[in-house]
Amino acid sequence: MKAPFSPHITKDPSRSHWKVNTSPEKLDEAMKKFLGPEGDRMLPDELKWLAVTHKSFDQGRRGFNDRLAFLGRQICVFECTQNIISSPSSFKGPENDPFADRREPFDDPALRGIDNLFEIQPSDVFDHKRLARLAIDTGLTEVVRWKPRMPDNIKGSGFDPIMAGAVYAIVGAVALQRGGKIASRIVKDRIMSKLRS
Repeated sequence: MKAPFSPHITKDPSRSHWKVNTSPEKLDEAMKKFLGPEGDRMLPDELKWLAVTHKSFDQGRRGFNDRLAFLGRQICVFECTQNIISSPSSFKGPENDPFADRREPFDDPALRGIDNLFEIQPSDVFDHKRLARLAIDTGLTEVVRWKPRMPDNIKGSGFDPIMAGAVYAIVGAVALQRGGKIASRIVKDRIMSKLRS
């Protein structure tokens, strides 16, 4: 339920106004930039709008992208972990092992890549700042529907986590609509390749 007036007292009403995208054409252009040439046709309109809507927009009454973002984040972490493990191992055993003549460490080719997780984690690749930069580069920031808590301080209102959530939500929406294989391809080709460069 919404009160007929805002209980928050603002010093300057003109500065508290925040403009949100309502153009489907602008949303389609952002989807093309983010997902590729066929990106605007990959998702139905309702799912596209849901994927770019944060719970701060219209107090969450129109639906929001938290569940899609959770699904998308799991897919991104899985793909990144797989990529890290399948990379050539750079781990070297201890050089001065006093027990080297009495024991030999267990070695299996299938397990060699796990040592790579000591050097890099999926959270290092999928950093909020990097994902927000990707959202800026692809034009997603212009179509994400949200309301900053402090319109004069966008970063302080949670810009980076909200944009990262929108990126994850689009991956989750693709997985929901098109399946895991296409979502995995999007993560590899359209997200991880740009984050690593």
